Amino acid sequence: MDKTLNTLLGYLRYFLCLLSLFAILGCSHSRPESSSSYMTPVANTNLSDYFHMKIPNGWKSLNRNEYVGIASYRLVRQAENSSSFTGIQVIRIAPEHFRGATSDADGDNRKVDMSKYCIESMSDARKVGVVGVKKIPPRIIDKLQTCAYSGYEMHENRKYFVHYWFVWRHDGMWKIFINSDPDADEIPRELVKALDTIRWERR
Repeated sequence: MDKTLNTLLGYLRYFLCLLSLFAILGCSHSRPESSSSYMTPVANTNLSDYFHMKIPNGWKSLNRNEYVGIASYRLVRQAENSSSFTGIQVIRIAPEHFRGATSDADGDNRKVDMSKYCIESMSDARKVGVVGVKKIPPRIIDKLQTCAYSGYEMHENRKYFVHYWFVWRHDGMWKIFINSDPDADEIPRELVKALDTIRWERR
């Protein structure tokens, strides 16, 4: 009798162990995986991500207190200062202030039709006096599709050839303007190449 009871108790313990094991495995599979595909955090649209660009030889980045205007980043030749029009200016428009964006009902996932935006921006440029406006082939900047066009602007009776680049991100529209040297018909090659070094870092 004792032998039969011991055998039954052994089977019972074995059965309970199996139940515990299945319960543990079930709990582990019910947890969401911590991967980027599971949750995309919504950025604080009042703050921009950190902008990085490799500065080409012969150029320098101005400190924010060295120039006026809304540009968040300015690049000029080593021997120049904020009075120079030649170089790069980077401007960001926060998503909530960008009139061309559409969004979901909750305000997230703001999107922009970049092709439409480029056409409208080219039209606006002509209205304010930019001449020779022409669309140029887009490129990928930090894994993001861009749109771009070129044209000529007048500053202090000098003509500047300009590239206008636009990148839409979760933290808004980034506008990258590259100005040639005075009265030149092309952009310094190293400045165009610098577009490939642009990176944004999440806050």
